[in-house]
Amino acid sequence: MSAIILAVVGLLLLLTRVIGVRQMMLAVMLLRPSCDRAFDWVKAGLGQQSGPGAAVNALVIALAMIALVQVPNAALSAPLLAWASLLLTAAISLVQTTDLSAGVRDILALATYAAAFTLPYLVVRNRAAAAQCLMAALGSSLIPSVYALLELATQPASLTGSQRLQSTFTHPNIYAFYIVGVLALILYMHCSTNFRISAFMRRATFCYAFYLLFLLLLTKTRSAWLAALLLITGYSIVVDRRWLFPVLILPAALLIPGVSDRLADLETGAIDGTYEQLNSMAWREVLWNDTLDWLAVNPSGLFGYGLGSYQSYFPLFFPRGDGQEGIGPHNAVLQIYFEMGIAGLSSFALLMAAIAFRLVSTIGRDFAGSFTMLMLCISYLIVFYSDNLLDYLQFQWFFWFTMGTVCASKCFAGTALQSRLSYS
Repeated sequence: MSAIILAVVGLLLLLTRVIGVRQMMLAVMLLRPSCDRAFDWVKAGLGQQSGPGAAVNALVIALAMIALVQVPNAALSAPLLAWASLLLTAAISLVQTTDLSAGVRDILALATYAAAFTLPYLVVRNRAAAAQCLMAALGSSLIPSVYALLELATQPASLTGSQRLQSTFTHPNIYAFYIVGVLALILYMHCSTNFRISAFMRRATFCYAFYLLFLLLLTKTRSAWLAALLLITGYSIVVDRRWLFPVLILPAALLIPGVSDRLADLETGAIDGTYEQLNSMAWREVLWNDTLDWLAVNPSGLFGYGLGSYQSYFPLFFPRGDGQEGIGPHNAVLQIYFEMGIAGLSSFALLMAAIAFRLVSTIGRDFAGSFTMLMLCISYLIVFYSDNLLDYLQFQWFFWFTMGTVCASKCFAGTALQSRLSYS
């Protein structure tokens, strides 16, 4: 199977040579959120654990390496240096991991996130190039949005029952966080002084945002609801009060049975009884407390217990989950501390600080756009705290590619010339 993946990567690189790095990068970012189910079908058909997704991951890393070779000065930017620090810490932690294969898989995933952030530094040289990147990111949501409508038509329990909408993604949470990212991008397109959109595009994306909010409700992902609420409320208060309308009509969402049931679930199963009686939030809190109690006696130290090691250790302090596969801490901050130690937490904090500083530095020239991206960072940290976000590749790619485009656009922020994201 490795030979097949290498052959696919070779063919993709050959195609990149023909069409160019920018076109290949845009194609990957445009299509990747729609591919999970197709990739799973291929893997199942081949009877393998690796499939086309691994080849695309390798391609993205290769493209990022090309970017750094062609634009070496970009490697000296604070966000990319922070990414290098996080990847180095993750690599060092592998020395003591109890599950090397999981650790290698996780560090390769982290490398693709860094690559998604790095790629815009290669192609963003003016507003037109940045506009192409942002339009590709926005366009990547179209197929999942159409597929979600078909899913709703064939599985109405997503609207009337407990079933959760997940579209082309492998889990409803991933789709929900991705929608929050798309909403933030739409808000950025509406307000940033770096770009200008046509009146038609402004109306179309405004309506599209309402549709996305409807889909977000049907994912029944409460942390994503909170992130979206803070994002839109902050934006409407500081930037454009017209966006308060979605917030004001939010109580109407309680008329959707699945939504009201999901909120009511928080009022039951909050007492630590048996595993089956706990609601999902109470279960998380028990898991976090048990993990922290164990770490108080067994500190993770400078480089943690090794990337990918949490699954091996958690039966020691969380016996109610013993024998279950794929149980993560549902808290990416806690996961970083457990697996990469103090160095990992410091590197991640440095990365987010570098992004925030980059955005703050452009507030004087693009206040609304910088504020919106800062709100997206806050939303990101909210869901980072409450879920296994390090494993959610599709959302991570979208977030870091969008953030990379905005950060790479700093060089021309606030100048007079403006290009259109779309045309009437």
